[in-house]
Amino acid sequence: MKTNTNNHIDSLSIVGKALRCLFCCVFLSMASCSDFLDKEITGNATDQTYYDTPYKIQSALDAVYDVLQSDSYNNQEWRFGEAMADNVLGTDEGLASQMGQLVMFRFNTSNTWIRQRWEVNYKGIHRANQVIANIDRVKLSTDAYTAYQQVRRIYGQAKFLRAFFYFNLVKTYGGVPIRPEVETVDSLVIPRSSREACYAYIEKDLREAAIMLPVVWGSQETGKVTRGAAIALLMKVLMYQAQPGVPSEKWNEVARLGSYFVDDAVLTLGQVLNYDGKEEWESLRQRLWFKPRELNADTDPYETADMPMESLKNVYSLEYRDYYGQPLDGGSKWSYVYQWYADGEFCRGSVFEVVFKESADGTNGDTNEGAGMEHFAVGNTVMYATSEILTSLFGDDIRKEFTIHHQGNTPDGEIWQGGEGRHVSLKWYTPRKDQPQYAGDNGRNRRIIRYAEVVLTYAEALNETGQREAALAQLNKCKAQVNTINGSTKLYQPGSYGYVRDQIWQERRMEMAFEWDRYFDLVRQGQAATVLHTFGRSRPNSRGLYFRVGVNEVLPIPQNEIDLSNGVVEQNPGY
Repeated sequence: MKTNTNNHIDSLSIVGKALRCLFCCVFLSMASCSDFLDKEITGNATDQTYYDTPYKIQSALDAVYDVLQSDSYNNQEWRFGEAMADNVLGTDEGLASQMGQLVMFRFNTSNTWIRQRWEVNYKGIHRANQVIANIDRVKLSTDAYTAYQQVRRIYGQAKFLRAFFYFNLVKTYGGVPIRPEVETVDSLVIPRSSREACYAYIEKDLREAAIMLPVVWGSQETGKVTRGAAIALLMKVLMYQAQPGVPSEKWNEVARLGSYFVDDAVLTLGQVLNYDGKEEWESLRQRLWFKPRELNADTDPYETADMPMESLKNVYSLEYRDYYGQPLDGGSKWSYVYQWYADGEFCRGSVFEVVFKESADGTNGDTNEGAGMEHFAVGNTVMYATSEILTSLFGDDIRKEFTIHHQGNTPDGEIWQGGEGRHVSLKWYTPRKDQPQYAGDNGRNRRIIRYAEVVLTYAEALNETGQREAALAQLNKCKAQVNTINGSTKLYQPGSYGYVRDQIWQERRMEMAFEWDRYFDLVRQGQAATVLHTFGRSRPNSRGLYFRVGVNEVLPIPQNEIDLSNGVVEQNPGY
């Protein structure tokens, strides 16, 4: 066979050229390796550049809000706040399940839900810390007052949300580790701080957030945290530290904050901050992203410690009115529950709510921003009340009618099939016109703080500070609004400290029923053991009877946290 020599030579030549090119590339690569590694990367975002604009830091803040929209967050909220208390029963109360063990108070330190509550709230804290730790990397392209204001408001929201997540943890577990804003290998294991230190940390965030945030947002930014939300949560945090029947400065401050929020009393920036002068005022201003004094134009405001807080008057109302001030559902009897429906989003009675949006693309769970509310009121019921529970809860109060029983009719004519003997709250219902295209993709917002709760907190603080007549007046504001539903004239009556307190607690139980807060309210009031033991004696499975006084007021630190810390994180007594 004759070989084509020219082709063979061409082939060798090509191979030779390729080898020479490869050798040169390797040589050049080796020669310039160190130079290449020494060059600054300019085309990609780093931790130094990612947060350098208001837009970028806003995107980090969005990730904090995202935790509140997650199923993992909301699924533990109703379990702890509602299912563990006495307003509901559950379809999963057997000791074979983690949920059953939780509500029966027969859990161990490795309970799935106890661990999830810990983890999801720390997830929110970690994301908030990302915003807070990097806020000073933002570079402004202008010295306009509004540019500083934009960043300050992002910062204030992050502080509120961090405080909110820590509050969830402290009221559940007692003192917890306060994570550093910048995580390092050396700070992976942090011991628990005391309950008092945690509350001081939470208070500081909320006080600063209150002077950084706006009273209202524009219509395109509804759902963001406001000054009212920060003051309302601060009132609640202070109340949780106070003890009923024991005079304290905490009660005094709740009353002062309430007088500002509800009665439009004057409150200065310094009073909200508890400003003591240890930090120079201008340094504090600049730390919180108020425009530096030396850059202020003549038309720019300059905030001082003595400056009054902007009024909250006319922002909130006990009346059942929508965002625009119009009566909900035309002012009908059903206007009360329409506060929780799409028509009532950002209504005058809502102080802070978590925004959900239906994706309508078939996705569900945490892959969209819709909530899985259907399993409460459309057939797959997991919590329900009985007629006996409703009688104990409401008596003859009109709010009892805003629950629905098996095969009962909703306000818009839907027949509810939830099981014989079961009743659920219409606060959980989604009207037919708002029901999602796909299950698990509900666009209903969740109300977290309502104005009615603020007024009742204020009333309780007034009673605790010896102002019983004023307390009764605030309490009856709430009752008078409820009376508009059916024309009742029944009001609460004057009496001793204990009598007025019990009326406030009863109104609080009725008004906030089925809003996922009852269990923590019982613990805070010191009533958990008495109420749950009484409830347990009426139940065939004795649910609530196993609540241990002096132990179950806080839940155990998840066992994996104890193990991973090598005992640095200590367990609560009794577990």
